Amino acid sequence: MGFKAVLDDLSTFRDSIATISEIIEETQIKIKKSGLELIASDRAVVAVVDFKFSSKNFREYNYESDLAIGINLTNLLQILKRARSSDITEFLVSDNKFVITLKGESIRRFSIPLLEIREEIPQGIEKLVFPVKLELPSSALEDGIEDADLVSDALTFEVTKDALALKAEGDSSSSELIIGKDKAKFSGEKNAKATYSLDYLKKMIKGRKISENVIIEFDTNYPMKMTFERGNEIVLSFILAPRIEEE
Repeated sequence: MGFKAVLDDLSTFRDSIATISEIIEETQIKIKKSGLELIASDRAVVAVVDFKFSSKNFREYNYESDLAIGINLTNLLQILKRARSSDITEFLVSDNKFVITLKGESIRRFSIPLLEIREEIPQGIEKLVFPVKLELPSSALEDGIEDADLVSDALTFEVTKDALALKAEGDSSSSELIIGKDKAKFSGEKNAKATYSLDYLKKMIKGRKISENVIIEFDTNYPMKMTFERGNEIVLSFILAPRIEEE
């Protein structure tokens, strides 16, 4: 094995891992020439996470060949949270361990074991086609999710030619947030309506720390793709299965 990388600013990587670990506990991280990648589903196979962190984000990125390492994200996050904002972070794969070194006023070194994890991606993910696409402020989506959480456990996304509506219905209460085309970028002329679990949406929206805007793609009673990206250097996407409403 041969991999060593140095990161001056850990914050965005740590925020990404924190968001992913809300859904995925253990995963396989692929180390490639282009950077770090992971794609995995949660145990219930309701959500899929797709993350790419470019090698351009690192001050140093010493790569010999493609590697796939199994990591417990909860353990990794606990270590990353120990870093101070001024620390320089070094990652190393050595002796079947993932070694994290924090260099600041002192040098602190942690190691976690590499796990045997098989990559399991739900069938059909690569065949999904999303006819409705819109880009909106992450803060607006967060408002819609938090509003809905007051009255329900699910949130309905409804797109018409004029606006996106985020609606939730409880036993006696409801919430609604409208985002017009003047506040969002709409692609496609198709109307669509689908409902998704708020439990997952509340975890996914934590990706807002990566980007001020979020890209939403979906269709009627169809999976949703939610993407936060910072150029091509950091891309965090989620695919979430719909909650099919009974007639």
